[in-house]
Amino acid sequence: MKVFSITIQDDKENIFIELMNSVSFVKKIEAVSDDNEIPQWHKAILDQRIEDKAGDYLKWDAVQKEINVKYGL
Repeated sequence: MKVFSITIQDDKENIFIELMNSVSFVKKIEAVSDDNEIPQWHKAILDQRIEDKAGDYLKWDAVQKEINVKYGL
């Protein structure tokens, strides 16, 4: 069995669905949203994780100075 993904203009969706329903070999019609937006609850979790880790990192200037001192650059 093959599964196809197609893009249909909003104003042609009903015509397409009606046509596909009339074809005997079409087993299932399922609308799938192309909304790739991250849900707000997930953004909140990611923001919290970023905030929790923010203190674990050094500023680039400090790292650069440390490298310069260590390696005499």
